[in-house]
Amino acid sequence: MEVHTHTHTSRKKWTHYLWEFFMLFLAVTLGFFVENQREHYVEHQRVKQYARSLIQDLEKDTLMVNEIIDQMKYSVGLIDSLAVYLKDKEIEQIRNIDLFTLVGWIDINRPYTWSRATIDQIKNSGALRYFSNDSIVSLISSYDAFTHHLDEDYKGDEERAGRASEKRNQLIDMNYPKEFVNGLWQSRDSMLKTDNFKKLAMNDPAILTKDLNGLKILLNEKITIRFNTGFRIDKELPKIKSDARKLILMLKKEYRLE
Repeated sequence: MEVHTHTHTSRKKWTHYLWEFFMLFLAVTLGFFVENQREHYVEHQRVKQYARSLIQDLEKDTLMVNEIIDQMKYSVGLIDSLAVYLKDKEIEQIRNIDLFTLVGWIDINRPYTWSRATIDQIKNSGALRYFSNDSIVSLISSYDAFTHHLDEDYKGDEERAGRASEKRNQLIDMNYPKEFVNGLWQSRDSMLKTDNFKKLAMNDPAILTKDLNGLKILLNEKITIRFNTGFRIDKELPKIKSDARKLILMLKKEYRLE
């Protein structure tokens, strides 16, 4: 009779399977953790780059706003001088060239040119969620909204300036040499002291109206512009500058930027 030998493999203990499961779980968990850390690092670097770019845009905005404030202050000064000039004057005492130099040939300040490239990119890409500081997120959003509010204000300023320009063109002879106009634009005070101004004044054309009320209506239009411009100078533009400075400081501190 043949005897068959049976080989038996020892069964693995349940602790062995538990250990294999634990090692597999640990490997998956560590892989997930490493990938998560890698994504977090990439996001942080991306946000840091956004922050650096946004700071540059905010600095450009601040320079632009400073230039517009200077231009607005100059315009306000001309309107104040026009009010003083017309006060208690008869129509015969008013010279065309004086009105031209005071009323000017431009009734609206230049439009705002916001550097919106970075903010638009942050919004369109959904990257705003990468900014972990809620205060920064809130200020970015409010800053962007306020720049659009100022653009809307500018449209209203444009409409008022258009009415003033139309009235001005009905009352004042604007036909002066280009060199004289350019000189006024570059430095009004210096131009008024030149021999060129004196020669033009000697051959000054008559104003286009004999109605003093027409000039007062023009002044009223200018005073309305002055009121709105003053509000921009005193309230709105200082606010946007303050928000820009605050946001720059917060971004530099949060992302350790110099």
